[in-house]
Amino acid sequence: MRRLVALAVCLSLASGASCTAFRHESHDDPHRHPDLTLAEVVHLRQARNYFALRDRLREAPASRTAAADVARATVQAAFNNAAASNVTIRRLLETATLPDSLVADLRLLAMNNSLRLFDYAAGLKVANALLADTTRLDARRLRDARNTQRVFQALAGVPPQTVQVGGASRVLFVNGRVPVTINDSAREYGFDTGANLSGIMRFEAVALGVRIVPAGIDLGTATDRRIGADLGVVDRLTIGEMHFRNVVFLVVDDAMLTFADGFRIPGIIGFPVIEQMGEIHLAGITELRVPVGAPRRPQANLALDGLSLLTPVRWEGETLLCRLDTGAGQTEFYEPFYRRFRAQVDASSVGLVRKKGGAGGVQDTPVRVLADMRLVLGDTVVVAKQLDVVLQPLVPNVEDNYLDCNVGRDVLGAYSELVLNFRQMAFILR
Repeated sequence: MRRLVALAVCLSLASGASCTAFRHESHDDPHRHPDLTLAEVVHLRQARNYFALRDRLREAPASRTAAADVARATVQAAFNNAAASNVTIRRLLETATLPDSLVADLRLLAMNNSLRLFDYAAGLKVANALLADTTRLDARRLRDARNTQRVFQALAGVPPQTVQVGGASRVLFVNGRVPVTINDSAREYGFDTGANLSGIMRFEAVALGVRIVPAGIDLGTATDRRIGADLGVVDRLTIGEMHFRNVVFLVVDDAMLTFADGFRIPGIIGFPVIEQMGEIHLAGITELRVPVGAPRRPQANLALDGLSLLTPVRWEGETLLCRLDTGAGQTEFYEPFYRRFRAQVDASSVGLVRKKGGAGGVQDTPVRVLADMRLVLGDTVVVAKQLDVVLQPLVPNVEDNYLDCNVGRDVLGAYSELVLNFRQMAFILR
């Protein structure tokens, strides 16, 4: 889990060192790279270049080498087939001889898959096996694995999240929030595809009678503070005609959901709930529509890194790796982008210091401000009037510093409708 309720959180899948360039190399010549090598797969995994890895795997769909199976498990997870990914991982661990670091990464991936499948008992089994020999883990992976193990331990007896759909849903937002019913209480919460878990203030959870499970989860915040949190299990959650059961919320102190401008929000509906809707249609922060069943979409331009939505974005002929984040008001570019294109950015921007942050605090952040950036998202061109480029890494671990940008509502809202399809992993701007 990389981002919980708009936090920069250390429950992430640790897949290796960062690679900031996101370039798809052509493989039209079959003699150039005839077979996937383990080194190539590891490089693409570390770069989170799941789209290129998918393309390479398509060149050898029947291959059963260890390298191909590592690629296959990674691609299956990235394109939302967690169950198939876990089957591939089990086969690999039973039959292949792999470097210790890659074995650890595959077990971390299996843990993340189990979390997405709401199979907490299976995730705990994998976590226990991984942590039985901690020599395979560096300090960061060890912390993340123990953190995720705490999640599974807390939820081991909780049934999986389910949804019953009574029909198509059309839900009008109230002041930018989605109306929900928790048990028998009506509320209005944030709706955030970038939140790895749904989140709720502790006071709110107590008031609603949410079952709070002590978990001692270690959170990292936007200001690099370490803060603990627990888990809450909501028996019944209703949004429109969708009726969810056994929904897990991260329970945080009230101050953690107080943001840079003093804005507070009692709860956030995060990715595990949103993904189970199948396909969503968002009209900015005014309306949510969910059809019955997810239609087939050919775009295949979304991938998952943990529970974060990634997509390629084109700028000035270059391909960037960006996160789609409906919970972010503003799009911004990150330090890896600045590092790659510093000369271009410095020549056409002005420097400022912004107060940035979110849950956990605010800090002064140096930025460069670019104007009239022409971005290609999918098959749609968007012109952003003004965007910040952050000059310093916003995450404490270099391995997590791989994103070029975070695409928020200012860019997505330039069109009347955003469609996110989680079955074919596609997004469309209309």
